[in-house]
Amino acid sequence: MQRRNIIRLMAAISTTVVIGSAAYWQYRMQPLTTVKVHETTVPTIFIGGDYAKAFSTNGFVHRLSETNLMTKALVVHVGKRGQVNIQQVAPLRYNPTIQVIYADNHHPTLQAHQLVKVMSILKQRYHVTRYDAVGHSSGGNIIFDYLTQTPQAQQPKIHKFVTLGSNYPDATAAIKKLPPKLPVLNIAGQLWDTSGDGTVTLKSVLAFSQQLRHDAFQPQTHVIHGGLLTATHSMLHINPLVDREIVSFLYGR
Repeated sequence: MQRRNIIRLMAAISTTVVIGSAAYWQYRMQPLTTVKVHETTVPTIFIGGDYAKAFSTNGFVHRLSETNLMTKALVVHVGKRGQVNIQQVAPLRYNPTIQVIYADNHHPTLQAHQLVKVMSILKQRYHVTRYDAVGHSSGGNIIFDYLTQTPQAQQPKIHKFVTLGSNYPDATAAIKKLPPKLPVLNIAGQLWDTSGDGTVTLKSVLAFSQQLRHDAFQPQTHVIHGGLLTATHSMLHINPLVDREIVSFLYGR
């Protein structure tokens, strides 16, 4: 009898967890259900931050593909010596995504240099001529350094740039090397009434928008206010409110 009661209790707990998880998932996805987007073949490249592995951008791709806002298309693995391996999941259609995942994910300058080869392959093999880019934390720095330190004449052309929880303390001179009139969405987090997202200060993130405006860019700036599950540095890239801001910026009607 005791064993039967334990089994019933475990079954009840399991059922509660499953139902609760499903309800929480629906709650978390709610901000994306009302977003309207137009379809394009311009891919969006996602790059995670310091020590980021595949899960760092998997959330973006999973949520946005589940809600039919984007399509998981390519996963690019970059080896420690820069070797590139690409897995194609779907054609580059219907707002396609490209995840770039680095084996050496703690050296943004090196990663920016390795991105040159990635972009060349994407252009030659997959005919990518334009792209959007989303970088979380140092992922934003990787994209920025790639754009400002690499001759862009033979590279695909960036269309829009989203930077999430990133700061650019040495960007004043380099900003002038960005493509003119590049649309930029700069997203910051503010945990409760603190000075930032717990890792990066709000002031340092917003300084990037100020620098851009100084050089005649017109960035969009958005601050995510909230608690530990929404506004902290490591939670920004799994927050559907952030997803909504990103897809509205990239594909909004």
